[in-house]
Amino acid sequence: MELFRWRRWWSSAGLPALRVMAVEHWDPQNVYDDATRADAYDPYLERVGRMLRRGKGPEEIAHYLGQVRTKAMRLDESETADELFADRVSAWYALEKP
Repeated sequence: MELFRWRRWWSSAGLPALRVMAVEHWDPQNVYDDATRADAYDPYLERVGRMLRRGKGPEEIAHYLGQVRTKAMRLDESETADELFADRVSAWYALEKP
């Protein structure tokens, strides 16, 4: 897949869709009810996008999300939530990537 085409898709459709999924299905910081914080996870989702583009699977993505949750956000582990979201993201990307 051509990088330019992927970046255009990512900025116009990929990241916005992933942002909604993160807020609805992952949301470790409980930003669901605060529209002003809808982009709170964008720095982490950008990396998830790069991981998806490089062919990383749900296991690697869940591991990364677990590190974000415990190290960056200093929250308790929630392996199940991270794994479920990583599975959802991987399935979504398989269907939606350009």
